[in-house]
Amino acid sequence: MAVFNKNTLTQVSGFDNPIIAGELVYDQKQFWNLEFQTDGIPVDLTGATISAQILRRQISDLQDTRYGLSFNISDYTPTPSPVTLTIANRVDLAGSFTLVIDESAWGVISSDPQLDISAVNPVAFSGRIKISFPAVGPTPAQDMIIFLLFLVRSDGVVN
Repeated sequence: MAVFNKNTLTQVSGFDNPIIAGELVYDQKQFWNLEFQTDGIPVDLTGATISAQILRRQISDLQDTRYGLSFNISDYTPTPSPVTLTIANRVDLAGSFTLVIDESAWGVISSDPQLDISAVNPVAFSGRIKISFPAVGPTPAQDMIIFLLFLVRSDGVVN
């Protein structure tokens, strides 16, 4: 898994927000099992709405520095539609669920020029997982956001 420069991650998520960032190979399937706790006690997700979306981005000035991958991120042109990611294996009382990564559903095709093995700046996506908790008694409704950042590269076999 790639290591990202802290300044690069800050561009996407801000200074103190959680982020899941990774480098994927074209057509790779991946997942992350997430579990939320407070002081060792699972966060009850009952009644919460969980959604995850990503959007194609353009990166530039990619460099592999001693502190990790560094690059600038900007909007992709033409503006693409957001891609909804699958949330599976939800266990509300355990505060857990699985974020499913199925890169083949993202609309990247093997002939994408940013997927070429010699591409300087690979395909990129950013987005978020949003967990919306309803109001309960005196506690108002609140949202928890986890930012997402993925680079997609060629394995040199497909492209």
